[in-house]
Amino acid sequence: MATTPATAYEAECILSAAAAQAGLPETVLAAAMREALRGAPVPARAERALREAVQASRIQGTAFQVSGPYLLPLRTDAEKAVGRFFEARLRLTAAPADPEARRAFEDVLFTLCVLMGRPSAPQALHEAIQYTES
Repeated sequence: MATTPATAYEAECILSAAAAQAGLPETVLAAAMREALRGAPVPARAERALREAVQASRIQGTAFQVSGPYLLPLRTDAEKAVGRFFEARLRLTAAPADPEARRAFEDVLFTLCVLMGRPSAPQALHEAIQYTES
């Protein structure tokens, strides 16, 4: 779900739809997703329901889309941010339980979102990489 750009309202709708389809309370599904970030397995029916709800939101076109002109950062700033992203990802992969590694990773994701003017980290990273390679 983290890879799907969505507003808070849309994310809540996706979560509600997935919980209803899996036959679970929303709080239970949200807790399972939070624990999945820590490496705990998500129940198969919940994972399947969430994947289907995310896919349905993409098909319906409810995902947040940004269009129009916007300012681009300096290419060197984007290159530095992308480099810090990969460093932080390696650090977090090496020590997933380290709160400093997680904080550094989240900070660089936020920086990329602000720098590229995108509401989601996957979009921001994709655009930053394309921007630095062009």
